[in-house]
Amino acid sequence: MTDMPHAMMLPPRSGDATREAYWGELQTFLEAEVRPGFRAHYRDVVAPALAADPGRTLDWRGIAAAMRRYGPNRAWYVARTEAQRQAFDASRVIVDGQVDALAERAAALGNGPATLEIDPALPFPDYVQQDAHNMTGGYEDHGQHHPLAAGATYDRALSIHRVAAMGPLVDDVGHSIAARLTQAFPDFAPRRILELGCTVGHTLLPFKAAFPDADVVGVDVSGPCLAFGAARASALETAVTFSQRNAEHTGYPDESVDLVFSRILLHETCEAATRAVFAECHRLLRPGGIMFHSDAPPFDELDPYDQSLRDWDIHFNAEPFMAGYYAMNLEEEFDRAGFRRDAMFRLYAPSLIVQRGYRAEQTRTRGGRYFLAGARK
Repeated sequence: MTDMPHAMMLPPRSGDATREAYWGELQTFLEAEVRPGFRAHYRDVVAPALAADPGRTLDWRGIAAAMRRYGPNRAWYVARTEAQRQAFDASRVIVDGQVDALAERAAALGNGPATLEIDPALPFPDYVQQDAHNMTGGYEDHGQHHPLAAGATYDRALSIHRVAAMGPLVDDVGHSIAARLTQAFPDFAPRRILELGCTVGHTLLPFKAAFPDADVVGVDVSGPCLAFGAARASALETAVTFSQRNAEHTGYPDESVDLVFSRILLHETCEAATRAVFAECHRLLRPGGIMFHSDAPPFDELDPYDQSLRDWDIHFNAEPFMAGYYAMNLEEEFDRAGFRRDAMFRLYAPSLIVQRGYRAEQTRTRGGRYFLAGARK
């Protein structure tokens, strides 16, 4: 592998590349080819048994517990967990061998166009899992303390392992959501855009492309992700700001933002933090501004079996707050934060990559769309 998507991702040695690709392909195979076949066992065996037992509730927890007694599904849990862990470890081995070269490149890119604001005194939230997604060290790189490695690993793993679904820059979600938002609100022209929990900027940079005249800022609590993200953005010649702040209380002035959003952030926060984020969004927005949060569809958008598929993430992928977030009534929570009911919305953004047929034979994506829910102030 020699063609890298940007200058902050370096080519690995061939053996390391082979191991990285293997674990990435195994993850895709397990998700796209193996797991869908278990639905037949649920339909033919589990669902009738649960329906016949008056003492059991046909909810996602009961379904997940019953499905874990199915041998092939138990084996899937083990294989999927190990594949996830090994995939991140394979990418981390590559990054650890390149940290000096990455640091040199980041230093050379330090004069922009991206801007980095680091606050080393900012406390890291205790609810954030240290090994989120089975990535050793997590977003903060606990126990390693290299200023770039966690961000480089996260970017590399998603780019290599998910390239067929999200593109080499892992930016299909951002471009797709920005396009859908423009379609839904054709007269909306934000001057200042803020992403909460931006990690390395996969979603942030597409919003700068969609709204080039806007001041675009991403905040996150992870210094290593922000440091890498700023270097990556400069390598891609994109003028955005990465700032180390907590999404629950960013410190920006009241009514200073026109668009505030998050992507796959809130299922990693506790319930109290999620509510604080919604309140912060309302405080930050100017009148007429828009808030939205994009994540996997909440439970009320899914049937009980599809809800039960989150069981693996909750219990084996270090994402314990998923159940609470996906069970939330989002409209009630937005109302609690101060948004009007008649200004709320739910949308699905069709994947632009899927529409274009990008690597369609390898994508194996089902649905090809991204969920978002929000409100206008």
